[in-house]
Amino acid sequence: MYLGKGKFPPVKFFVSVIYHDPNDLQAVTAAVRESVGEIDSQSESFPFDFTDYYEREMGGPLFRVFLSLSTTSPADGIISIKKACLELEARFSEENRRKVNLDPGYIDMYKLVLVSEKYMGHKIYLPGQWDMCGHGIASGKKEGNAFQVDFSGFQVGKL
Repeated sequence: MYLGKGKFPPVKFFVSVIYHDPNDLQAVTAAVRESVGEIDSQSESFPFDFTDYYEREMGGPLFRVFLSLSTTSPADGIISIKKACLELEARFSEENRRKVNLDPGYIDMYKLVLVSEKYMGHKIYLPGQWDMCGHGIASGKKEGNAFQVDFSGFQVGKL
């Protein structure tokens, strides 16, 4: 709902966690809670087998879980959340290899946005200390419709 003159309703933030070792999931969930904010719900883990992009770095099989943050705020808060997630990825790395991939996002009445550093044509630039891009899923009246170029994991209804 657009409120006019640059005013927008708050958004609901979440963090996508891709991981291999369940012990890493427990530790990073606690670290997200400490660094980013309280978690009000967590999805079930499910196989992340839509791509093998992360397997060389993180091993396999990989899994994904979504952590829903309990607070809502303006969408530009995603930038500080992404910075915190990048710091956590570095903290949980061994020998310059990530053990977890953390991509924050938000959802509002009309879209889902996931923030990723990988540049692609369907993503938008977000200002910060580095290039960050987001992408979304447009929602219809009854169900979300993923853009053709969206990440495949969001096209199969795992949210």
